[in-house]
Amino acid sequence: MKHEVAELEAYDAAWNMWFAKQGINPLRVGYERLSSNPAATLASICEALGIQPPNAEDVRPGVAKLSDETSLDWMRRYHLDAAV
Repeated sequence: MKHEVAELEAYDAAWNMWFAKQGINPLRVGYERLSSNPAATLASICEALGIQPPNAEDVRPGVAKLSDETSLDWMRRYHLDAAV
């Protein structure tokens, strides 16, 4: 698992370097923010793009937030593995 995490971190670092070289300050949208308030998050994305956001009542995510005991167990196991 550590190898996979290191690989994802390397991808993230490569994207950050590319954005910096291009002079781009990316808009970062975290999963927690998106899942807790999708309409407001979409509005902030539209604002950053300079376009009119849709009516908030029209924003209906097609899926539910993916957070349950299974994902919490994965997180606990990851943190245990990372500590070793």
